[in-house]
Amino acid sequence: MQEELEAMRRALVIRNYAAKTVSTYVSVLGRYLSQLDKPVEAVAAADIQQWQYTLVNRDKVSWSLFNQMVCALRFYFQRVRHCDWDVTHIPYQRRRKKLPTVLTREEVARLLDQARGKPKHYAIVATLYSTGLRLGELVRLTVSDIDSKAMLVHVRQGKGGKDRQVQLSPQLLVILRDYWRSARVKPRTWLFPGISAENPLDPSGIQRIVSALSTRAGIGKPVSPHTLRHSFATHLLEDHTDLRTIQSLLGHSQITTTQVYLHIAAHHLQNVRNPLDRLPAGAQR
Repeated sequence: MQEELEAMRRALVIRNYAAKTVSTYVSVLGRYLSQLDKPVEAVAAADIQQWQYTLVNRDKVSWSLFNQMVCALRFYFQRVRHCDWDVTHIPYQRRRKKLPTVLTREEVARLLDQARGKPKHYAIVATLYSTGLRLGELVRLTVSDIDSKAMLVHVRQGKGGKDRQVQLSPQLLVILRDYWRSARVKPRTWLFPGISAENPLDPSGIQRIVSALSTRAGIGKPVSPHTLRHSFATHLLEDHTDLRTIQSLLGHSQITTTQVYLHIAAHHLQNVRNPLDRLPAGAQR
């Protein structure tokens, strides 16, 4: 099995996949191979589909994990094993469409208020909301990524290995400078270092910070760092920022991903004239 895992790792590295993707795909392959009761050379699409059925019916894996496994196995059997059957026979799972949780502006303000006594926590929440960064992008921010001359935040190697830039709010710059001045150990490389200055803050630590602040703020909905990203996009749309600009700021590859916020932004619904209200006067009673 180790030879197969190494072949998978090499194929991914050669194609310049992100380190996290390499680790995930190799782990998925190891999970699959460890339960095989036949040589991998004899595996057919039907065998993988049977395993997929077990994942859904017995293991109750999430939609995201299931489809991550599909990506990994399709890559392996197509790019590494060069199988003679079509990898599209390894099906993805349909996603149930659910609108993301979004905070109101008042709820964002309450969340920030709960963090005011801790400059680092305050800066983290303000940065998430002001830039719309993904959690992984936030923890990889360096001090040099904050460009106060151009008033930009440089996002290096975001999802899909793409760089982008987002606006640096003047208010966020003030918050970050206050955080830097208050820090006993000044951030040198990472903007938000962990226990050791040589390493960034662990993502799970930020998730716990946001969750605890949300509880103290009395927000009656699940709140995660990604909720602040959704709120950033929705509030931009409510302020009449065009979808293409929001797509660029979020780093979405497809505009269809960004369009989900059309279903959330309040002003799109408020501006709709309901047909009941347009009936002739006598027909409304």
